[in-house]
Amino acid sequence: MADEPLVALKAREAELAREWQWLVNALHIIAAVRAGDSAADAFRLLHDQCMTAGQRRVEMNLRIAMLEGPPT
Repeated sequence: MADEPLVALKAREAELAREWQWLVNALHIIAAVRAGDSAADAFRLLHDQCMTAGQRRVEMNLRIAMLEGPPT
């Protein structure tokens, strides 16, 4: 992974962005449907997955920034 070209990293980041957005949308749908319901465990699990995907995006963006260097 350390030798991946910038283009490949950006493609992976775009994939992570889509995964993260899907998870966020699912969270919002579940929250709206299950408001007041006892599905808190399922909601927490989905929330944890969303947070993990978000963290992976941050890490990927940091790697991309390191390869790109400072803006010119």
